[in-house]
Formats: sequence, C-alpha cells, structure tokens
Amino acid sequence: MPKIPTFTAQARPTAEVGSIQSDIKIDPTKTVAAGLSSIAGSVQNYYIKKRNAEEKLIADNIIKDLESESDKIVYSQKDNIVEEDALNNYYEKFGSIRQQKLSTVNNRRIKELVESGTSLNNTENIYNLKKNSFEALEKGSLINVNNKITSLMGKYATTDSETLKEAYKKQTELEITTYANDVGLPKNVLEKKLKALEKDFFLADMRQLVGGVVGAEHIKELDRILGGTEVIEDKDFGTGIYNIYNEKISELTIKGDPNADYDRAIELTNELEKFERPNGYKVSNGELSIKIDSLKEKVLTEKLQHDGLMQKQGDNKLFYSYSNNLKKALIESIADPFGAPELQDRLSAAEIESDYDKAIKQYLIANPNDSLQDKEQFSRSLIYSLRNIHDDIKLSKVNSSILDSNRFDFQEEYQRVIKDAKSLQDGTLDEVTLGRYKTRAKRNGFVIETTTGKDAKGSPTIVKTGDVKAFLNQYLPILKSQFSTTNTGQ
Repeated sequence: MPKIPTFTAQARPTAEVGSIQSDIKIDPTKTVAAGLSSIAGSVQNYYIKKRNAEEKLIADNIIKDLESESDKIVYSQKDNIVEEDALNNYYEKFGSIRQQKLSTVNNRRIKELVESGTSLNNTENIYNLKKNSFEALEKGSLINVNNKITSLMGKYATTDSETLKEAYKKQTELEITTYANDVGLPKNVLEKKLKALEKDFFLADMRQLVGGVVGAEHIKELDRILGGTEVIEDKDFGTGIYNIYNEKISELTIKGDPNADYDRAIELTNELEKFERPNGYKVSNGELSIKIDSLKEKVLTEKLQHDGLMQKQGDNKLFYSYSNNLKKALIESIADPFGAPELQDRLSAAEIESDYDKAIKQYLIANPNDSLQDKEQFSRSLIYSLRNIHDDIKLSKVNSSILDSNRFDFQEEYQRVIKDAKSLQDGTLDEVTLGRYKTRAKRNGFVIETTTGKDAKGSPTIVKTGDVKAFLNQYLPILKSQFSTTNTGQ
C-alpha cells in the first residue's frame, strides 16, 4: 500500500498574521465621510442664500405697499401750511398702517428688513412733507397778498380823494415789502415789484379819466404833471392805454342791452386812434395800430347787430301786445267772465288759450326773422282757426260745423282747406297747421288709436290722435255744399 509522503517543518508556528506592503498612500481627510461632509456644507449654503433671497423679495413687496400708502399721506398734506401739523398727521397715519402691516409678518428676519426699509423711506417722506409745507405757505401767502393788493387797487381806482389814494398806495407797498421779507425775496426782485406797482397806480389814475368828455386831454395833462415818462416807458404806456380804452368800450358795447352806447364806443375808438403822449409818442403804431383797427371794425360790426336786435325786440314787444289783445278778445267771446259762461265754454276757452300760446311759441322759434306784419297776420289766422275749432266743439256732427254765411266766408275757407289738404298729401304742411287740424279732427270724433305699451296694471296704453285725412274727406264736401247753397241763396 502506497504511503503518503511526509514533510518536516523548517519554521516554528506563530500567532502573528502576515501583512501586505504597498506604495499607495491615502489622505485621512479624503475619506468618504469627509467627502459627504463637504457636499452637505455646500447644500446648506445654497439653501441659506435661497432663503435670504426669498425673504428679501417678500420684504421688498411689503415695503413697496407701505411706500404707496406713505405717498398718499404725503400728498394729502401737500397744502398744509403748518409744518408741525403736517408731520404729526403723517406720523399718526403712517405709523398705524406700518404697525398693522408688521403685525401680519411672523418671520423675524422679514420684519427686520421691513422696519429697516421703511425707516429709510421715512426720512425721504419727512423731507418732502417739510418742502411741500413751505411751498404751500409760500403759495398761500402770495395768493393772500395778491388779494389784498387787488382790493387796495380797486379802492384806489374808484376814489377821488387824494388822501385816500395816498393811504391805499402806502398800504399796498407795505403789503409787498412784508411779503418779500417773509419769503426771502432778493432785494432786486422787490425793487422790480415796487416799480411795477408804481406803473399800476399810474394807469389806475388814467383809467378813471377814460370815457369822460375830455378824457384824453386830462390823461395827457396828468401824464405831464406826474412825470409819466419817468414812471412808464412809451411802449408799456401805449399797451396800458389801449387796454384801458378797450375795457371801457367793452362796458359800452353789450349787444341787446338797451343801455348799450355804441355811438360813444365809436367815438372812443377814434379818440384812441389819435391819442398822442405829451412827449410826441403816438399810441397807434406798430402792433397797437393793427389792434386799434380791429377794435374799430369789431365795434362797427356789433353796432349793426345790436341795432337789429333792438329793432327785433321792439317789434316783439309790439307783437306780443297785439297778440295778447287778440287772444283776450277770443277768450272773452267764448267765455265772457261777466256773462256767467257755461262750464263747457270755460273749459274750451282755457284749452284754446293754451293751444294759442303753444302755436305762437312754435311759430316764433321757426320764423325768428319774420316781419312784424307777418307775425300779426299769423296771429290773426291762428285766432280765426281756433275760433272755428271752438264752434266745431259745440256741434255734434261735422256737417253742422259750418257757420252761417254772414259770419264766415265759405269760399275763402274752402280754398284754404283745399290748399292745406294738398300740402298734407305732399308732406309739406307745417307742424303748427297740422296740429290744429289734428285737434279739430279729434274733437269731432275722427281719431286714430295707437297702442304704445302697457300701463302698471298690464292693460294696453292707447293714444288717440286726430285723423286729419278722414276729417278733411268729410269737411271739404260739406264746405263745398254750403258754399254752393250760399251762392244760390244770394
């Protein structure tokens, strides 16, 4: 049987584990754990930046809303001349709004951003409030002093007392000087204002003389006495004199005013055209010459228009007197107040009076340029027609509506109605005449019913208007028949 070979160990047994040696070296800071730690730090930085950006955007939106509210408050105080009052109003209103807005913000960092942002904005608003308050004070002071000056100048221009004139003048100068000191006007600006004021007083003296019998001569004499050439230059003098004459002429030339005096206005334009200053300066030159020519032409044109209006007003006054007398005679013939008229006659008279006034008004609107004779003729014709309407009301049928021959010219009536019927057919019958025919037709039972809708109870609303064509179709044959009968009887 074969034997298993045996070996004899050359080394002794040991408990030590053998090691493997290598040239590879590993940095202890580059381990997997260390790498993960670095990535985590980068992510954390990203989220912090993202959070900050989000919070800044939210805070900016809140600040923007608060700025809008603060701008409104600042604007509301722009006319407040009391600076302290304007600031207190701002602090109170904006502080309340800001606090209310911050109370809705839970994030501490956003709240701090809003507080910081609105604090900066608050500084700007306070500056604007103070600036606006000063400007409002300056503006208000200017308006106030201008009102005082206007009042004093008006008193100066309307008094003939030299003592009062001097007092008004000194008071005006004091007002301007006080204002200049209050707002800090430079000395040269104050001097210009006082010099301009001196010109105004000089022209105010001139204004009192324009329009007088020898106004131009008095102005020249005053100009010489006051040394006007030292006060106001020729060009400014010419402009001032033109304006004064123009104002006076405007007062005299109000078209349609019975008190207007266009003849005197024309005299003043001629006076202005020839006006010459003591130093030889003529007002009518250059641009002023053109303006004076235009003023003269304007006055002459308006005079013709004014004369036409006055003539028309006179004609209208005569016409209304004539027309009212005709109307009164008609009403009294229908319902004599001293003859105990019947109720039907009184009602008819009242209705006819209303129709007459309405027809006259419509006629005058449609024919404003008709002569007095034309207007009187229309009035007579209207009275005649309304009388016929009244007579028609008293008769039960159309064929009994013809008046007897000694009160009515049947032939003339027949021809007139024939003409109106043709105009109606052609569509050229005037509204006033058509309205009278509609009234006569309706009162004699010739009507057209038109449904215009429903009333509150749901019932149809029916409007009745006179059927003119049906009325004329029966009225004309009756007229013709009566005319023939009258001729036969004659």
